[in-house]
Amino acid sequence: MFEDLLAKQEMNIARLSAISGVGYNYIFKIVKNQTDFGRCGIETAKKIGDALGMDLNQIYEYKESYFRRRIYYQDQSDWDCEMFGELNAELNKLFLIGIEYHFSKGPISRSTEVCKQSDLEISCIRFDRLSEETRCIMVAILNQQKRLTDFLKVYGNLAGLAEQKPLKEKLSLTETPYNLFPSYKAMNIEY
Repeated sequence: MFEDLLAKQEMNIARLSAISGVGYNYIFKIVKNQTDFGRCGIETAKKIGDALGMDLNQIYEYKESYFRRRIYYQDQSDWDCEMFGELNAELNKLFLIGIEYHFSKGPISRSTEVCKQSDLEISCIRFDRLSEETRCIMVAILNQQKRLTDFLKVYGNLAGLAEQKPLKEKLSLTETPYNLFPSYKAMNIEY
């Protein structure tokens, strides 16, 4: 989420971690949109804000503007890697709720209402309106969670994902990809 701010300040994840005193893995997840910044505690948010030279109001305003909602089947022909990164974060969050709701062996960490809303949203996705990029991101997310087959049994509207081929041209979700995830690599996506 904060990659552009880090680039402007000529800072990397390790340096932000060192300056803020927040663990590297947690900073990595925040920067790479793998965790919701809004859920970190106020003390952690303040440490990150101080390290970036931003007060809490600025940092939360930045978060809100960054996560402006984009519909997954919107025309993506002019999107840059940041926008595809946002799409990945949005779908990741949505799908993880669906996975937890249907496949959790223990108690669900989110409210039933949130789970039901996400479940309804996923079940209403029109596969025929999704771009190749969106489909490949979805497959990467579900394969990363090792839930593609199970997920498609629940959400028959997305059954076409089972036949999805990798992208012909590489898609980057960030300007500085780490390529840690084989499921993304398999779909020709840099993350």
